[in-house]
Amino acid sequence: MSAWQKFKTWSEMIKLEHTLFSLPFVIASALLAIYYKNFQDYSLISLLWIGLCLLGARSLGMTLNRIYDAEIDAKNPRTKEREIPAGKISKTQAWIFALVSLVILVYSAFQLPRLCQLLLPIALIWLFSYSWMKRVTWLCHLILGTTLGGATLGAWIAITGDLTTLAPIYLALAVSFWVAGFDIYYSTQDMEFDLSQKLNSIPARFGKEAAIKIARFSHLLTPVFLYLAGEELGLGLIYKLGIFVVIVALYYEQKLVHEDKIEAAFFLVNSWISVVICSFVVLEVFL
Repeated sequence: MSAWQKFKTWSEMIKLEHTLFSLPFVIASALLAIYYKNFQDYSLISLLWIGLCLLGARSLGMTLNRIYDAEIDAKNPRTKEREIPAGKISKTQAWIFALVSLVILVYSAFQLPRLCQLLLPIALIWLFSYSWMKRVTWLCHLILGTTLGGATLGAWIAITGDLTTLAPIYLALAVSFWVAGFDIYYSTQDMEFDLSQKLNSIPARFGKEAAIKIARFSHLLTPVFLYLAGEELGLGLIYKLGIFVVIVALYYEQKLVHEDKIEAAFFLVNSWISVVICSFVVLEVFL
């Protein structure tokens, strides 16, 4: 196997392209924190450590997810070709990769403000446990959402070193409900399989139609919390225009789900939502 094929295999395992869901929001949170501090008392090197924290955390979380779910994935026709059940990557190799990711996360976090270090154990508990939640509770979608929402909160703290405003909390809630909503949509594909394996999900618990309504309500909360974050920071028309574009994108996502185009709704629309918010935050902050 060539170096490129190896890279492709590993990037497929951790779904590297899905970084588009979290990275733009993390960047937006860091930029808003810099804006909140009036561009004073921050170090650009912090942005590097924030990026490495995200890389380590996301690689760790996704690898643990693949390790924990290897046997389940092997039984599911939709996931049986994933790297571990298909034998492309061994569990031993995956555990080594997870350990390296953990080291990157911990080392990078210790280059950031003290509060980041104090909150690190909570982040690690979340990363090590959220993949098990489908075995415990149908609230697993929201727990996944708070994992990504927590990354935006961490980016804010990495810049400011504190939480003296509600803005980052609103932003984290916006991301949490956004992720929970699209994860519910995505899990409708596995509703019958989840029921057969006694796995928990909102579609398996309440049925597909009710699950879609819950996901829509979750996505309704996303622009609300984005708006509250903007009001807390006194952001202007450019930012509000970004929220309007997000509302249009979420409406389009619901349309795709109604047409059973789940994959397009899941990746294409949601990656654009995060990029849109980040772009409008950049314009708001620097213009």
